[in-house]
Amino acid sequence: MNFFIASPDFTLFIARTARIPRVISLLAIALFISLQSSAQSERILSGQVTDASNGEAIPFATVTLKKNLIGTITNEFGKFDLHIPAEITDDQLIVTLIGFQYMEFPLSSLTSPVSVKLSPVAIDMKEVLIKPQPPTYYITLAMRSLKSNYPSKPFETQSYYRENIKENENYLRGHEGVFKSYYPAFQDSSKNQHKLILFRKAETISELAFMKKERLKDEAKEKKKEAKAIKKGKAVPKKEVGEDSLKIGEVFGGPDNLLKMADLFRGADNFLDTTQFKNYTYSFAKSSSFNNAALMVIQFKSRGKVDHTREEGKIYIDIATNAIVKIESHGTYVIPTLVRPVLFVMGIGVENPKFVSSLEFQEINNLWYPKNMQYNLDMNVEKKRMFAANDNSNFKIFGFLTVNKLNTTSATAVPAAKRFKSDKKPEEQVYNDEQLNWSEINMIKR
Repeated sequence: MNFFIASPDFTLFIARTARIPRVISLLAIALFISLQSSAQSERILSGQVTDASNGEAIPFATVTLKKNLIGTITNEFGKFDLHIPAEITDDQLIVTLIGFQYMEFPLSSLTSPVSVKLSPVAIDMKEVLIKPQPPTYYITLAMRSLKSNYPSKPFETQSYYRENIKENENYLRGHEGVFKSYYPAFQDSSKNQHKLILFRKAETISELAFMKKERLKDEAKEKKKEAKAIKKGKAVPKKEVGEDSLKIGEVFGGPDNLLKMADLFRGADNFLDTTQFKNYTYSFAKSSSFNNAALMVIQFKSRGKVDHTREEGKIYIDIATNAIVKIESHGTYVIPTLVRPVLFVMGIGVENPKFVSSLEFQEINNLWYPKNMQYNLDMNVEKKRMFAANDNSNFKIFGFLTVNKLNTTSATAVPAAKRFKSDKKPEEQVYNDEQLNWSEINMIKR
């Protein structure tokens, strides 16, 4: 916090030299105490998580407090900043990642910077399964165990969200925000409620380069319309730089898609659906661990196109409880046959977009809650021209949402008027009733 903190000697000096009344002196001292208290209202614990076997940085490791359920994740360099309220001293810092040893430290013993070395852990499947059933048996068992493994009572989360869209390595959009989410009943058809608390976007972004010639012609026509409208005294809406990229983000990204990823009850992926098993191949992969518990790892791969998607990935299942702990997936979206002729007529070629997605849960009191949701998209688009050079653009979208606070005991609903709507601009629906500021938020360290 950027406060100017006066020392007690300085406060006394001002009081004496100015010969101000005693009451003002007391007020000055009270102000000093107040500012000092505010400045110490939290501590920031910084550190890095590395692989003990080779010293390499570990990205996306979970760093959290055991009792207070406050946490963050490491960035691509394994570094993190964790904002901890000053009153929290009696707690344990937990550092976890699937496939690595669980680490726990007394918070009182830690000072910045913290260096955490995680050791890889592997478990022999033969030691766990004496008579293994086919992989689909365990997926079916996991889906049947959803009600016993995931919360049935309302809970709420605070999540940090970030999304970037790039064209040929130039940023078209850079958004980040903080959501409060209320889950009235994770296991039924009730809609989850989300409120955007904080939101900001990058100040410097590039203009969309793809099909710029066509847009310039359209802009010339629009200017003529605007001129006529102005003459008639009509208001003309101003178009923001980078607004063209919104359509790309709405189709493939956006916070709404990330917020829906954790919904195994109403939006489970095809490879988890027993009626879709015939469209995939399944096999056991090398087992793993999480928080010192054994995880069964099942690989899946689509036999062909399934809902215009070819994909493969891994499902991590806790052997003791049959809970789905993590799902990793990657593949390509296949452009629908009906769409291709339309693109051909427009002279546009689209290479099947490549995607990577990840969903991870966290265990609290023997129940599993959403933790991390992530997706990446890579797409090449070409505009073909008869008598000029073609336009070629590569679009990359990265989206990430991580739960940094979890409340399992006193969740409150989001008023209908303040619920986030994906069809409206984020900046127009921010409701910071909590009076939070960015310096208090546990986000991915830049």
